[in-house]
Amino acid sequence: MIGLHDRASGALEWMSIPRDNLKLAISEWEALRVYMEEGQLRGMRDTLLTDEACTPGTVAHFHQCRRVYRDTHSALAYCFGFLMVQWCSGWTLPCRLAQWLKTRPKATFPKSIVEWSTSLPPKHHAKPSAELLQKSAQMREAYGKGINVLGYFNIEVPDRV
Repeated sequence: MIGLHDRASGALEWMSIPRDNLKLAISEWEALRVYMEEGQLRGMRDTLLTDEACTPGTVAHFHQCRRVYRDTHSALAYCFGFLMVQWCSGWTLPCRLAQWLKTRPKATFPKSIVEWSTSLPPKHHAKPSAELLQKSAQMREAYGKGINVLGYFNIEVPDRV
């Protein structure tokens, strides 16, 4: 979160930037600030990390997390806290497996079932009767007075013990 002072009221407003560490959040904020001041990014595109480039579960996101962990921790902590854990869990294998599964064809229904289950066009829908419209209006009026469905139909609900 980054705190910004409102010039008009003097209040402190907090802005949440979902990033892995403070350096990435500040670089994104700086890219936004430059864009707002100058109207274009002017070479700051690499510092602005878009959600498409580093979506969680992708190999690019994994490598971003690895770089951030390496930059923010000691070499010993990086070796035992990141490399060993990732080596034991298959490194980028889970990411690549998930990407492969997303590209597999999905099972679909046969064409006859898809055609049968399509909805009717609005001109073929049944029109409500005048009696049904009158009852609906009465129920909406009762709801406006604070009566619920059970109260409208005078249904007693036993207390649960």
